[in-house]
Amino acid sequence: MSKSVFIASTGIYHPEKQVGNDFFIDHFTQMDEELGEKVTGLLAKVGRSNRYLADFPKENVITMAIHASLSAIEAAGIKPSDLDGIVFATETPEYMVPTNAVMLSDALNAVNAHMVYDMNANCIGMIAALDQVQATMKVNKRLNKVLVIGSTMAHHYGLKTDPISYANIGDAALAVILERKEADQSLGFIDSLYVTKTEEKESVMMPGCGMSKAFDPSIAEEEKRLLWHGFDPEEPENRCVEMIKQLIKENGYELNQVKRIFFNQLNYSMIESVANRLDYPLEQFKYVGDRYGYTGLTSLFLAYYHSMEDKEIQTGDVIIFCSIGAGITAAASLYIAK
Repeated sequence: MSKSVFIASTGIYHPEKQVGNDFFIDHFTQMDEELGEKVTGLLAKVGRSNRYLADFPKENVITMAIHASLSAIEAAGIKPSDLDGIVFATETPEYMVPTNAVMLSDALNAVNAHMVYDMNANCIGMIAALDQVQATMKVNKRLNKVLVIGSTMAHHYGLKTDPISYANIGDAALAVILERKEADQSLGFIDSLYVTKTEEKESVMMPGCGMSKAFDPSIAEEEKRLLWHGFDPEEPENRCVEMIKQLIKENGYELNQVKRIFFNQLNYSMIESVANRLDYPLEQFKYVGDRYGYTGLTSLFLAYYHSMEDKEIQTGDVIIFCSIGAGITAAASLYIAK
Protein backbone atom coordinates (compact mmCIF):
# COMPACT_ATOMS: atom_id res chain seq x y z
CA MET A 1 0.00 0.00 0.00
CA SER A 2 1.15 3.54 -0.74
CA LYS A 3 -0.22 7.05 -0.61
CA SER A 4 -2.88 7.94 -3.18
CA VAL A 5 -4.76 11.21 -3.68
CA PHE A 6 -8.54 11.35 -3.99
CA ILE A 7 -11.28 13.88 -4.41
CA ALA A 8 -12.72 13.98 -0.89
CA SER A 9 -15.50 16.47 -1.70
CA THR A 10 -16.64 19.18 -4.06
CA GLY A 11 -18.60 22.38 -3.61
CA ILE A 12 -20.04 24.86 -6.05
CA TYR A 13 -21.31 28.41 -6.12
CA HIS A 14 -23.16 30.28 -8.81
CA PRO A 15 -24.62 33.79 -8.61
CA GLU A 16 -28.35 34.24 -7.97
CA LYS A 17 -28.88 36.15 -11.20
CA GLN A 18 -30.03 33.74 -13.91
CA VAL A 19 -30.41 34.91 -17.50
CA GLY A 20 -32.07 32.92 -20.26
CA ASN A 21 -31.43 32.86 -24.00
CA ASP A 22 -34.29 35.26 -24.79
CA PHE A 23 -32.46 38.16 -23.15
CA PHE A 24 -29.45 37.76 -25.42
CA ILE A 25 -31.49 37.03 -28.53
CA ASP A 26 -33.46 40.24 -27.93
CA HIS A 27 -30.22 42.14 -27.29
CA PHE A 28 -28.68 41.11 -30.62
CA THR A 29 -31.96 41.39 -32.53
CA GLN A 30 -32.16 45.06 -31.49
CA MET A 31 -28.69 45.52 -32.96
CA ASP A 32 -29.56 43.70 -36.17
CA GLU A 33 -32.48 41.36 -36.90
CA GLU A 34 -30.35 39.00 -38.96
CA LEU A 35 -27.77 38.87 -36.18
CA GLY A 36 -30.52 37.98 -33.72
CA GLU A 37 -31.46 35.00 -35.90
CA LYS A 38 -27.83 33.89 -36.02
CA VAL A 39 -27.53 34.13 -32.24
CA THR A 40 -30.69 32.03 -31.88
CA GLY A 41 -29.06 29.31 -34.01
CA LEU A 42 -25.72 29.66 -32.23
CA LEU A 43 -27.19 29.20 -28.76
CA ALA A 44 -29.13 26.14 -29.92
CA LYS A 45 -25.99 24.62 -31.46
CA VAL A 46 -23.78 25.14 -28.42
CA GLY A 47 -26.55 23.92 -26.10
CA ARG A 48 -27.44 26.94 -24.00
CA SER A 49 -30.64 27.66 -22.08
CA ASN A 50 -29.62 29.60 -18.98
CA ARG A 51 -26.51 30.97 -17.36
CA TYR A 52 -25.68 32.66 -14.05
CA LEU A 53 -24.05 36.08 -14.07
CA ALA A 54 -22.11 37.65 -11.21
CA ASP A 55 -23.50 40.79 -9.58
CA PHE A 56 -20.37 42.90 -10.09
CA PRO A 57 -18.90 44.68 -8.11
CA LYS A 58 -20.70 42.96 -5.22
CA GLU A 59 -19.48 39.59 -6.51
CA ASN A 60 -16.12 38.63 -7.95
CA VAL A 61 -14.02 35.48 -8.30
CA ILE A 62 -12.93 35.66 -4.65
CA THR A 63 -16.41 36.04 -3.17
CA MET A 64 -17.65 33.17 -5.34
CA ALA A 65 -14.64 31.08 -4.32
CA ILE A 66 -15.39 31.64 -0.63
CA HIS A 67 -18.90 30.21 -0.97
CA ALA A 68 -17.78 27.21 -3.05
CA SER A 69 -14.88 26.49 -0.70
CA LEU A 70 -17.03 26.56 2.43
CA SER A 71 -19.44 24.16 0.77
CA ALA A 72 -16.62 21.72 -0.11
CA ILE A 73 -15.09 22.01 3.38
CA GLU A 74 -18.44 21.22 5.00
CA ALA A 75 -19.02 18.29 2.63
CA ALA A 76 -15.60 16.87 3.54
CA GLY A 77 -16.40 17.10 7.25
CA ILE A 78 -13.31 19.17 8.00
CA LYS A 79 -12.45 22.68 9.20
CA PRO A 80 -10.55 25.39 7.27
CA SER A 81 -7.70 24.92 9.75
CA ASP A 82 -7.32 21.34 8.51
CA LEU A 83 -6.19 22.55 5.09
CA ASP A 84 -2.48 22.30 4.30
CA GLY A 85 -2.69 24.28 1.07
CA ILE A 86 -4.89 26.33 -1.25
CA VAL A 87 -4.44 26.61 -5.01
CA PHE A 88 -6.62 29.13 -6.82
CA ALA A 89 -7.10 28.56 -10.56
CA THR A 90 -8.64 31.37 -12.60
CA GLU A 91 -8.28 33.19 -15.90
CA THR A 92 -10.04 36.27 -14.48
CA PRO A 93 -8.13 37.11 -11.27
CA GLU A 94 -9.43 39.88 -9.06
CA TYR A 95 -5.85 40.71 -8.04
CA MET A 96 -2.47 40.13 -9.59
CA VAL A 97 -0.81 40.98 -6.26
CA PRO A 98 -1.35 39.51 -3.73
CA THR A 99 -2.55 36.19 -5.01
CA ASN A 100 -6.25 35.44 -4.95
CA ALA A 101 -5.34 32.30 -3.00
CA VAL A 102 -3.92 34.46 -0.19
CA MET A 103 -7.13 36.50 -0.08
CA LEU A 104 -9.20 33.32 0.00
CA SER A 105 -7.03 31.78 2.72
CA ASP A 106 -7.53 34.84 4.90
CA ALA A 107 -11.29 34.86 4.31
CA LEU A 108 -11.53 31.17 5.28
CA ASN A 109 -9.13 31.59 8.25
CA ALA A 110 -7.16 28.64 6.89
CA VAL A 111 -4.32 29.29 9.32
CA ASN A 112 -2.43 26.08 8.58
CA ALA A 113 -2.52 26.35 4.80
CA HIS A 114 1.01 27.36 3.81
CA MET A 115 1.27 26.18 0.19
CA VAL A 116 -0.93 28.97 -1.16
CA TYR A 117 -0.71 30.23 -4.73
CA ASP A 118 -2.58 31.06 -7.96
CA MET A 119 -2.28 29.43 -11.35
CA ASN A 120 -3.71 30.19 -14.78
CA ALA A 121 -3.99 27.63 -17.54
CA ASN A 122 -7.20 29.06 -18.98
CA CYS A 123 -9.86 26.44 -19.69
CA ILE A 124 -7.64 23.48 -18.80
CA GLY A 125 -6.92 25.21 -15.49
CA MET A 126 -8.75 22.86 -13.13
CA ILE A 127 -7.31 19.73 -14.74
CA ALA A 128 -3.82 21.23 -14.56
CA ALA A 129 -4.24 22.45 -10.96
CA LEU A 130 -5.60 19.14 -9.69
CA ASP A 131 -2.90 17.22 -11.54
CA GLN A 132 -0.12 19.46 -10.25
CA VAL A 133 -1.37 19.41 -6.66
CA GLN A 134 -2.04 15.67 -6.47
CA ALA A 135 1.45 14.93 -7.79
CA THR A 136 2.98 17.24 -5.17
CA MET A 137 0.87 15.69 -2.41
CA LYS A 138 2.14 12.20 -3.26
CA VAL A 139 5.73 13.22 -2.54
CA ASN A 140 5.25 15.81 0.21
CA LYS A 141 4.28 14.31 3.56
CA ARG A 142 3.17 17.72 4.86
CA LEU A 143 0.30 17.93 2.39
CA ASN A 144 -2.64 15.77 3.40
CA LYS A 145 -5.60 18.01 2.58
CA VAL A 146 -5.47 20.71 -0.08
CA LEU A 147 -8.22 22.95 -1.43
CA VAL A 148 -8.17 23.50 -5.20
CA ILE A 149 -10.58 26.21 -6.30
CA GLY A 150 -11.59 27.27 -9.78
CA SER A 151 -13.48 30.53 -10.12
CA THR A 152 -14.32 32.49 -13.25
CA MET A 153 -16.37 35.48 -14.37
CA ALA A 154 -15.26 35.96 -17.96
CA HIS A 155 -18.70 37.25 -18.97
CA HIS A 156 -17.85 40.51 -17.20
CA TYR A 157 -14.99 41.08 -19.64
CA GLY A 158 -16.85 40.17 -22.81
CA LEU A 159 -17.95 42.49 -25.61
CA LYS A 160 -21.67 43.22 -25.79
CA THR A 161 -21.35 43.10 -29.57
CA ASP A 162 -19.87 39.59 -29.59
CA PRO A 163 -22.31 36.64 -29.31
CA ILE A 164 -19.67 34.23 -28.00
CA SER A 165 -18.09 36.30 -25.22
CA TYR A 166 -21.39 37.97 -24.21
CA ALA A 167 -24.20 35.45 -24.77
CA ASN A 168 -22.42 32.13 -24.33
CA ILE A 169 -20.57 32.60 -21.04
CA GLY A 170 -21.67 32.19 -17.41
CA ASP A 171 -19.99 32.69 -14.05
CA ALA A 172 -19.36 30.02 -11.40
CA ALA A 173 -16.91 28.70 -8.83
CA LEU A 174 -16.09 25.09 -7.99
CA ALA A 175 -14.00 23.83 -5.10
CA VAL A 176 -12.33 20.45 -4.65
CA ILE A 177 -10.83 19.06 -1.46
CA LEU A 178 -7.99 16.68 -2.28
CA GLU A 179 -6.98 14.19 0.39
CA ARG A 180 -3.92 11.97 0.61
CA LYS A 181 -4.52 8.53 2.08
CA GLU A 182 -2.93 5.13 2.17
CA ALA A 183 -4.76 3.13 -0.47
CA ASP A 184 -4.44 0.83 -3.44
CA GLN A 185 -2.39 2.55 -6.14
CA SER A 186 -5.04 1.66 -8.70
CA LEU A 187 -7.41 4.24 -7.17
CA GLY A 188 -7.38 8.04 -7.28
CA PHE A 189 -5.48 10.15 -9.79
CA ILE A 190 -3.64 7.76 -12.11
CA ASP A 191 -2.26 9.59 -15.13
CA SER A 192 -2.47 12.77 -17.19
CA LEU A 193 -1.62 13.93 -20.68
CA TYR A 194 -1.07 17.38 -22.21
CA VAL A 195 -0.70 18.56 -25.80
CA THR A 196 0.01 22.14 -26.87
CA LYS A 197 -0.04 23.52 -30.41
CA THR A 198 0.34 27.28 -30.67
CA GLU A 199 -0.93 27.96 -34.18
CA GLU A 200 -4.19 29.37 -32.75
CA LYS A 201 -2.53 31.48 -30.06
CA GLU A 202 -4.42 34.63 -31.09
CA SER A 203 -7.85 33.02 -31.46
CA VAL A 204 -8.91 34.03 -27.92
CA MET A 205 -7.15 36.85 -26.06
CA MET A 206 -7.80 38.85 -22.90
CA PRO A 207 -7.11 41.67 -22.71
CA GLY A 208 -6.97 41.84 -26.47
CA CYS A 209 -4.34 44.57 -26.40
CA GLY A 210 -2.17 42.90 -23.75
CA MET A 211 -1.78 43.89 -20.10
CA SER A 212 1.05 46.34 -20.80
CA LYS A 213 -1.39 48.47 -22.83
CA ALA A 214 -4.50 48.02 -20.69
CA PHE A 215 -4.19 51.49 -19.14
CA ASP A 216 -3.32 53.31 -22.37
CA PRO A 217 -6.16 55.83 -22.92
CA SER A 218 -5.46 55.94 -26.65
CA ILE A 219 -6.52 52.30 -27.06
CA ALA A 220 -10.22 51.62 -27.59
CA GLU A 221 -12.18 50.05 -24.73
CA GLU A 222 -13.16 47.01 -26.79
CA GLU A 223 -9.50 46.16 -27.38
CA LYS A 224 -9.06 45.83 -23.61
CA ARG A 225 -11.74 43.17 -23.27
CA LEU A 226 -12.07 39.49 -24.09
CA LEU A 227 -11.56 39.16 -27.84
CA TRP A 228 -12.89 36.00 -29.45
CA HIS A 229 -11.66 35.52 -33.01
CA GLY A 230 -12.79 31.90 -33.17
CA PHE A 231 -11.05 28.71 -34.26
CA ASP A 232 -11.81 25.54 -36.19
CA PRO A 233 -12.78 22.91 -33.57
CA GLU A 234 -11.89 19.91 -35.74
CA GLU A 235 -8.20 19.75 -34.81
CA PRO A 236 -8.72 20.06 -31.02
CA GLU A 237 -11.56 17.54 -31.22
CA ASN A 238 -9.27 15.04 -32.96
CA ARG A 239 -6.52 15.84 -30.48
CA CYS A 240 -8.78 15.14 -27.49
CA VAL A 241 -10.00 11.89 -29.02
CA GLU A 242 -6.43 10.67 -29.44
CA MET A 243 -5.46 11.81 -25.93
CA ILE A 244 -8.38 9.93 -24.37
CA LYS A 245 -7.53 6.79 -26.33
CA GLN A 246 -3.86 7.04 -25.34
CA LEU A 247 -4.59 7.54 -21.63
CA ILE A 248 -6.93 4.56 -21.55
CA LYS A 249 -4.67 2.22 -23.52
CA GLU A 250 -1.44 3.10 -21.69
CA ASN A 251 -3.08 2.42 -18.33
CA GLY A 252 -4.49 -0.96 -19.28
CA TYR A 253 -8.15 -0.10 -19.77
CA GLU A 254 -10.64 -0.39 -22.61
CA LEU A 255 -12.95 2.44 -23.66
CA ASN A 256 -16.01 0.42 -22.64
CA GLN A 257 -14.66 0.37 -19.07
CA VAL A 258 -14.88 4.18 -18.80
CA LYS A 259 -17.99 5.15 -16.80
CA ARG A 260 -17.99 8.88 -17.55
CA ILE A 261 -16.09 11.37 -19.67
CA PHE A 262 -16.28 14.92 -18.34
CA PHE A 263 -15.51 17.21 -21.25
CA ASN A 264 -15.17 20.96 -21.73
CA GLN A 265 -18.68 22.42 -21.98
CA LEU A 266 -17.95 25.17 -24.51
CA ASN A 267 -20.02 23.61 -27.26
CA TYR A 268 -22.49 20.71 -27.09
CA SER A 269 -21.93 19.93 -30.77
CA MET A 270 -18.22 19.48 -29.95
CA ILE A 271 -19.13 16.89 -27.32
CA GLU A 272 -21.34 15.14 -29.89
CA SER A 273 -18.44 15.10 -32.34
CA VAL A 274 -15.97 13.69 -29.80
CA ALA A 275 -18.48 11.02 -28.75
CA ASN A 276 -19.01 10.02 -32.39
CA ARG A 277 -15.27 9.88 -33.12
CA LEU A 278 -14.69 7.75 -30.05
CA ASP A 279 -17.77 5.61 -30.74
CA TYR A 280 -18.67 6.24 -27.10
CA PRO A 281 -22.23 6.75 -25.74
CA LEU A 282 -23.17 10.42 -25.78
CA GLU A 283 -25.25 10.03 -22.62
CA GLN A 284 -22.07 9.13 -20.71
CA PHE A 285 -20.75 12.66 -21.38
CA LYS A 286 -22.42 14.60 -18.58
CA TYR A 287 -23.64 17.95 -19.92
CA VAL A 288 -24.63 20.89 -17.70
CA GLY A 289 -23.79 23.75 -20.07
CA ASP A 290 -27.49 24.28 -20.71
CA ARG A 291 -28.01 25.49 -17.14
CA TYR A 292 -24.66 27.20 -16.44
CA GLY A 293 -23.56 28.56 -19.81
CA TYR A 294 -19.87 28.17 -20.54
CA THR A 295 -17.85 28.58 -17.35
CA GLY A 296 -14.38 27.89 -18.67
CA LEU A 297 -12.11 25.90 -16.37
CA THR A 298 -14.96 24.97 -14.00
CA SER A 299 -17.33 23.73 -16.71
CA LEU A 300 -16.45 20.04 -16.83
CA PHE A 301 -16.09 19.84 -13.04
CA LEU A 302 -19.58 21.28 -12.61
CA ALA A 303 -20.65 18.25 -14.65
CA TYR A 304 -18.63 16.00 -12.30
CA TYR A 305 -20.27 17.64 -9.27
CA HIS A 306 -23.73 16.91 -10.61
CA SER A 307 -22.80 13.33 -11.48
CA MET A 308 -21.74 12.86 -7.87
CA GLU A 309 -24.94 14.50 -6.63
CA ASP A 310 -26.99 12.23 -8.89
CA LYS A 311 -25.06 9.18 -7.57
CA GLU A 312 -23.91 8.21 -11.05
CA ILE A 313 -20.35 7.37 -9.91
CA GLN A 314 -19.35 4.47 -7.69
CA THR A 315 -16.07 3.31 -6.16
CA GLY A 316 -13.80 1.88 -8.84
CA ASP A 317 -15.44 3.72 -11.73
CA VAL A 318 -13.00 4.86 -14.43
CA ILE A 319 -13.35 8.57 -15.21
CA ILE A 320 -11.74 10.80 -17.81
CA PHE A 321 -11.50 14.59 -17.46
CA CYS A 322 -10.65 16.34 -20.74
CA SER A 323 -10.59 19.98 -21.80
CA ILE A 324 -9.12 22.43 -24.27
CA GLY A 325 -7.82 25.93 -23.60
CA ALA A 326 -6.94 29.04 -25.56
CA GLY A 327 -3.74 28.73 -27.49
CA ILE A 328 -4.73 25.94 -28.20
CA THR A 329 -3.83 23.69 -25.26
CA ALA A 330 -5.40 20.39 -24.28
CA ALA A 331 -5.28 18.27 -21.13
CA ALA A 332 -6.75 14.96 -20.02
CA SER A 333 -6.65 13.13 -16.70
CA LEU A 334 -7.50 9.55 -15.72
CA TYR A 335 -9.14 9.15 -12.30
CA ILE A 336 -10.45 6.04 -10.55
CA ALA A 337 -13.22 6.91 -8.11
CA LYS A 338 -12.83 5.96 -4.45
